Amino acid sequence: MADKDNLTNVLLEAHHLLRNYNTIWYGKNFGGLDPQQGQGRILSTLWKRRSVSQRELGRLLDIRPQSLGELLQKLEANGYIERHRSETDKRSLIVELTAKGETFQLRKPDYDELFIDLNAREKATLKMCLEKVSERLTELIKQETEDEFY
Repeated sequence: MADKDNLTNVLLEAHHLLRNYNTIWYGKNFGGLDPQQGQGRILSTLWKRRSVSQRELGRLLDIRPQSLGELLQKLEANGYIERHRSETDKRSLIVELTAKGETFQLRKPDYDELFIDLNAREKATLKMCLEKVSERLTELIKQETEDEFY
């Protein structure tokens, strides 16, 4: 990468490498299910919600019903989820994690290994700097999204 001294380039390179690491780790441990995309995103949402209607899940993830149905079929075939009719509304399908689906969120890469070469002071400094960057990013996101509603 050109200009390694540019902080933005260093941060983007670290982000890129972290995404690659996640892709490789989840590929080896969960057949490529990434918690940020597709089927993995559905499992991550179900982990937080436990039980949700298929319609609500599609709304939460902004996925078209047909696309969601295909993703859920694959997850069900692989034993990650179960679907059943709602007791209160027989037209509604309820989606729930199975025990196998639960393991998707319980097992994560060992991110602590990323910082093994840093001493306590370096870790504290990095943490402080990343918190400042995160705060600024949050402000920028708020500024950018405020305009969408006017």
